[in-house]
Amino acid sequence: MKLSLKRMCTVVSSLILVLELHGVGYCESSVVLPTGKNDSVGAEQGYGEALGIYRELAKTNPQTYLPDVAMTLNNLGLLQAGKNDFAGAELGYGEALVIYRELAKTNPQNYLPFLAGTLNNLANLQAGKNDCVGAEQGYRESLQIRRELAKTNPQIYLPDVAMTLNNLGLLQAGKKDYVGAEQGHGEALGIYRELAKTNPPLYLPYVATTLNNLANLQAGKK
Repeated sequence: MKLSLKRMCTVVSSLILVLELHGVGYCESSVVLPTGKNDSVGAEQGYGEALGIYRELAKTNPQTYLPDVAMTLNNLGLLQAGKNDFAGAELGYGEALVIYRELAKTNPQNYLPFLAGTLNNLANLQAGKNDCVGAEQGYRESLQIRRELAKTNPQIYLPDVAMTLNNLGLLQAGKKDYVGAEQGHGEALGIYRELAKTNPPLYLPYVATTLNNLANLQAGKK
């Protein structure tokens, strides 16, 4: 994937990484878009109706249905981001973050992964809007959470650590923070190499992608 280092915060590649990593460890969202029909209008209507139902149910049973509210907000946010409705997506991600933060206070094991994923989604959106400060804060908080989770469950969460390092590295490269970007891509590469030893079909593509990111960075430093 080609990265133009002349543009400050262009991180289209990071979104590609997020989509590619669905099914590897924690998915950023459970969204399933009707790609065959490309019916974004129908999908948005469906998410909107589901969200309304979950909101009503959460009024009397928040413990059960607030997670569904947050999940649907994330799904809708991904759809809106794909349609360049950045304001709507940012609002949805922001509300989902508030919900997950509260849920994680009483059940961190269940909800910290979703908090980290939503932070990563929001950071991708902010990076695409050239909000480099907000994006970097989001990536760093997501990375911190995922590092902690990986200490007790590395097989599940190390892929997420590597993905977030790559996303952060792409952002840093766009800001010409070449040292930080090289460190992040280098650490991600080490993780993917280890994972590929036991599951090469799954992780070798990520080794190659990270090598490509790192090579783009090194070429841009000349």
